[in-house]
Amino acid sequence: MRLKIEIDDQSFFELDFGDIVYISGYNHQNMWKIYRSLYYYFNKSPMLSTNIYGDDNIEISLDDVSPSTKNTQTYFISNRDSIYQQMIYKKGNLLFENLNTLNDSFEITRILEELNDTNTKLSLLVQEHINNYANNLIIDFEDVTYFDVLKYFLKVSYEDSNRTFPLEFMETESLVDELLNLIESSLKKANNDTWIVLYNLDSFVSRSAKKTILNKLKEFTDRFELKVIYLGNSLTDCSITSAETEKIVVAADEFHQLLPIENLSKSIKMRYPNDFPHSTEQLVQSLIQVIPYVGNKENVSLNPRDLVLLKIVNDILGYETSLDYSDQILNSAETKFLLD
Repeated sequence: MRLKIEIDDQSFFELDFGDIVYISGYNHQNMWKIYRSLYYYFNKSPMLSTNIYGDDNIEISLDDVSPSTKNTQTYFISNRDSIYQQMIYKKGNLLFENLNTLNDSFEITRILEELNDTNTKLSLLVQEHINNYANNLIIDFEDVTYFDVLKYFLKVSYEDSNRTFPLEFMETESLVDELLNLIESSLKKANNDTWIVLYNLDSFVSRSAKKTILNKLKEFTDRFELKVIYLGNSLTDCSITSAETEKIVVAADEFHQLLPIENLSKSIKMRYPNDFPHSTEQLVQSLIQVIPYVGNKENVSLNPRDLVLLKIVNDILGYETSLDYSDQILNSAETKFLLD
């Protein structure tokens, strides 16, 4: 499918988009523009967006069809608070959607009927007391609905080592598993598409937590109608395989979607200064290291063969390469190639 995102007034970013895409590179401003467009498209803010995107507001299409803002469930994970908020009972959050589905539960309905019977008895008891000094006042406790209970009486805490903590006390790492559990539960009940946008994960979760999040979401894309957009400074710990290189988009001066590994490998081998030293998986891991530096005009210091690969990728995409290869061990052909 072809995804088209307006990132400025009539300036569009286009890519082939299946279930997940990894957008990474040195150009943080371009990645922010993608996040901004997605966020304000699905969270309508015409007063904010008109001056930037024109009178038509933000345009996004998937195979020339605009995704429904009403029938598409979206979650934006961009900082610790965006994870914490998913566990608060508030419209649009994961806990809200999950708990609301219990409204039709027979057992909950039965318990609420018993509770409201008790409310009726309480009303009668208080009325007897009021009648002792008031002739015309009528006391009545209204029936309580399931949504009343959620809205006025729900309290969410976190249990750890047999101790109960307020959610606010918990570090982000502790909430990651609960976030993924809520996402899975929501996806099982979803009738429409779900989009999850991850922005700058490295700034607020550990490497192991980042890997857990990406691995789990990739598993969910196989099982559910889920689309994931990853925007980050680094592709490390994204568990990208050789079958996913075409899902990588380089954010440099322009956006560049990589080719499938067979075509990409062939193009790189044609430009390599001597015998190509990488296996397919080694090439993917090396690409993950160099992509954040593609198109960067500042001096870059990487291990020797990653420097060579960076120059090749820059050459393919039309960028100059600024290198710091001091104290690096290269063979003569590789050194000559870098100096040319």
